[in-house]
Amino acid sequence: MLGNRRHLMTKPRDEMTGAVPKDRDAALEHVLHALAVGTSYAIIAMDERSQILFANPATERIFGYGVSEVVGQEITMLIPRYLHEPYRAAFEQYLKTGRQQSSWAALELKGLHKSGKELPLEISVDEHVMPKTRIFTGIIRDISRLHHATQELRQSEEKYAKMIQSSPDAITLRTLPDRRYIEINEGFTRLTGYKPEEVIGKTPAELDIWVEERPHREVLEKLGRTGEVREEQFRFRTKTGEIRHARVSATRVLIGSQLCMLSVSHDITDRIQAQDALLKSRSRFRSLIQDAPFAIYRATLGGKFLALNPAMVKMLGYSSEAELMEHDIVGDIYRDPEFGRKLVAEYWAYREFRDIEAEWKRKDGKIIAVRMSGRWAENDEDRKPCLEVFAEDVTERRSLEKQILQVQRMEAVGQLAGGIAHDFNNLLSVILGQIEILQEQLSGNEPLFKRAETIRHSAGRAADLTRQLLAFGRKQVIEPRILDMNASIRNTEMLLRPLIGEDVELVLRPDASMGLVKADPAQLEQVFINLAVNARDAMPQGGKLIVETANVEVDEVYVRQHPGARVGHYVMVSVSDTGVGMEATTLARVFEPFFTTKEPGKGTGLGLSTVYGIVKQNGGYLMTYSEPGQGTTFKIYFPRFEKASASAEPAPPGEEFPKGRETILVVEDEAALRELVRELLEASGYEVLEASGAGEAIRLVENPACKIHLLLTDVVMPEMDGRKLATRLKKLSPDLRILYMSGYTDDVIARRGVLNPNTLLLSKPFTRSVLLRKVREALSSEEP
Repeated sequence: MLGNRRHLMTKPRDEMTGAVPKDRDAALEHVLHALAVGTSYAIIAMDERSQILFANPATERIFGYGVSEVVGQEITMLIPRYLHEPYRAAFEQYLKTGRQQSSWAALELKGLHKSGKELPLEISVDEHVMPKTRIFTGIIRDISRLHHATQELRQSEEKYAKMIQSSPDAITLRTLPDRRYIEINEGFTRLTGYKPEEVIGKTPAELDIWVEERPHREVLEKLGRTGEVREEQFRFRTKTGEIRHARVSATRVLIGSQLCMLSVSHDITDRIQAQDALLKSRSRFRSLIQDAPFAIYRATLGGKFLALNPAMVKMLGYSSEAELMEHDIVGDIYRDPEFGRKLVAEYWAYREFRDIEAEWKRKDGKIIAVRMSGRWAENDEDRKPCLEVFAEDVTERRSLEKQILQVQRMEAVGQLAGGIAHDFNNLLSVILGQIEILQEQLSGNEPLFKRAETIRHSAGRAADLTRQLLAFGRKQVIEPRILDMNASIRNTEMLLRPLIGEDVELVLRPDASMGLVKADPAQLEQVFINLAVNARDAMPQGGKLIVETANVEVDEVYVRQHPGARVGHYVMVSVSDTGVGMEATTLARVFEPFFTTKEPGKGTGLGLSTVYGIVKQNGGYLMTYSEPGQGTTFKIYFPRFEKASASAEPAPPGEEFPKGRETILVVEDEAALRELVRELLEASGYEVLEASGAGEAIRLVENPACKIHLLLTDVVMPEMDGRKLATRLKKLSPDLRILYMSGYTDDVIARRGVLNPNTLLLSKPFTRSVLLRKVREALSSEEP
């Protein structure tokens, strides 16, 4: 067929497609020709010069050239230019040596389309040696589609291989049923720490990766039944021994003839740890809520309880959470339900509220004050909005704050009262002193003398009034001693019985083991008298006045509940009556000066304020208990002393108007009082120097020609107080005697008005006789 090129190419079409010739050779040639024409493979024959001798119709489909275009041309027209030289060299080498460089069967080469596009081809070449030439026949298949599909498959395989290797999950291929590792990805190495060479060919059991075998046995059984498993959880052990958690999905696959298990394991350790932490946090939070000292509840916006803690049950006095849950927070718990509704309405836009105070009703009907903070949330069950609230019972705190405010108010009023009394004492000292002088001059004029006596008596009453003010303000000068409280009460009993009247029974209940106290005896007497008078007025129809004493110990709990109290051992005196009692508003003001519930003209309002000031000044404190119709009890607490200390009795007064010739320096910023003192001293023979302030006094003492025996100085002055002035002058004149005078003193000399030992003080207002006796006492003292 290939030897007669002309015959093949010039055979008529009807003969090529018509009936088969009768002779055998002709028939065979006809069949071969039909195959060459009908095949989809290109069939090309060339001679040893590479000239194309034959090409079938499929050549045009593959290369784009017609048969007539290629027959007679060199085969290189169908080969890319860069392959021309390699082809010629290889072909010439074969013609010379007969040795093929590679097999000519299914050889993949690049072809060249008429359009210039390269084609992937599969070529099989056979050689026919003829008498005068050598014929090479090639059967050529276009494998573009196969090549493209192969490339896509290769790319797909590379893509999935990259995906598997880059996956953060551990992906493994293991044999079944022994589960030996065939392949692992990098995710497995990151997850477990094992490299491929450490794993391939081994089982998880041999590597001790499994923490428990049972879950993996169940996975294998399920894989055998269903062919796959989904998201089974298990624990595994890393190369370093760390226990972690994973979730695995696996499927059964057939690789060749080997049944295998392809699995993907995702590390869920962080999620498991987060879940555990969340559960622990919730548990702690539940425990915190259950053990919280504050009330915590969740309720619908309408007021229905959804949840609450034990502290709220206890706060409201119910027996159980279930009992309280049956109630409505707005309608049953709020004292004013409208307040609860307004709270929701007004703060809804803000989504939260803080430190809102309200009043709640306990189960027993008692009203308590609560401070609340809350926020809006969603109910876990129906996702509807609800209210979460923290509430603190501040009833006791508010009561203590009221007590503290009352104490502070009393302190402020006391400061004011003491200041007024101090200034008033200066005026009274002048009035009393001048009246004494005036009465001496009016001794022969009885009508005027009586008028002067009336003025002196009124000034004396005013002086008593200022002393009460000073006692309330704790500015009065006192001289405390170690006393037996029971003895003091017995000494006062004789005074009390006439005061309270026959229709009031006086009952004394002293504690025989009573400790001692340190107080001013005269002030204690005044306390008992004032309380007795107050009790008498509260029992117009008669009753009982009960005075009791006891040793008590005050602890921290009591101190927290009673502002002003301090931890320690005390002597307690209780004065109770069976009178009309007082309501809360009256009780809150009972110690205020000039406050009284008596009719006009029947009381000054200073009796109980004086008691308050005296008790405070002597280091004690007092509590009052009263209810309308139940009487009143005053409990007074003084610090307890175990042993008495010797105290010097005051020296008996000397002559009525003692005289002298010593030089006295009077320092007083009030001019009228200073002049009066000078006049009274000079009338008794003393030489007097005056100074209106500390600076002037220092200049007088610094004068060497001036010999001063006594410094009579006010305690409170603008430039320098009397104590500092005395200290300064003692350095200049060590033998100088000191006598202080003051309406009150709250400086170092008399801390809170209490005299230091060996300190002489002249209390304002004073009379001429008191002044002259104190001056003589100071000049005659042994200690300068």
